[in-house]
Amino acid sequence: MSSHAVHSTSIAGFPALITSNDSSRPPLLFLHGAFVTHEDFAPWMAALAEHGWRCLAPARRGRLGIGPAQARGLTTADYVEDTLEVIAAMGQTPILVGHSLGGLIAQKVAEAGKARALVLLAPAPAAMLTAQAVALPALLPMFPRILAGRPIIPSCTGCARIALNRIPEGERAGLHEKLVHESGKVYRELIFGAIKVDPAKVTVPVFVAGGNEDRIVSQALLRFTARRYGASLKVYPGHAHWLIGEPGWEAIVADLAAWLEKAIPANLASMPAKPHAA
Repeated sequence: MSSHAVHSTSIAGFPALITSNDSSRPPLLFLHGAFVTHEDFAPWMAALAEHGWRCLAPARRGRLGIGPAQARGLTTADYVEDTLEVIAAMGQTPILVGHSLGGLIAQKVAEAGKARALVLLAPAPAAMLTAQAVALPALLPMFPRILAGRPIIPSCTGCARIALNRIPEGERAGLHEKLVHESGKVYRELIFGAIKVDPAKVTVPVFVAGGNEDRIVSQALLRFTARRYGASLKVYPGHAHWLIGEPGWEAIVADLAAWLEKAIPANLASMPAKPHAA
């Protein structure tokens, strides 16, 4: 069990989690995906604090009491803006750890020069998020709302099929109950590849990881993202899209910690060690 507590705070007006440890290294800023909140990162944060990294995970607007309700009308650009506000409040440039949609947001933030490094976990690509055939039965019922830009949320069956297929069956319903509505506009931007990133402007170290059984982000899209940034790529057998909580996630964290040790020189120890959470 980790000796470093993860506790609730807020930053830039958003609910957040933060680890209790001090560190002279650049902080890790965790960016969550669609339909979820920052809260699922707590185990990763505690584990990485054990490796000497101070961690912060904020929510974004459209959830946890921050309007608009059900993320109605929000765009990916809104989420990028939220993230930039958090970084400004931190007072230092973080290493970004983004899962799924959070991985695409991380790419946009790095393009703006506000990242020390990128860790992209099952990242949505800066290209069309092409639906795999196995996912179509879950996606098609939501498609009219996606096209109309209205709030969406997958059914329990659909979520189990496309995102939780490597989670033990008995845990899937509980995870589904925690889901929040996502903006149909955001998902429309993903599937039509509306969000572009200039890879020439992403000049920091990048690590890309995903699962070989991911039914949302295919291995071809993982390779696409890794090639764009000349990134290290690790595909984990037996893992799928929810690799941040699937059995065996600890091995992924260990690999990430090892990569960070090599990618982030000791001389990058930066400005204030503690994010200025309020």
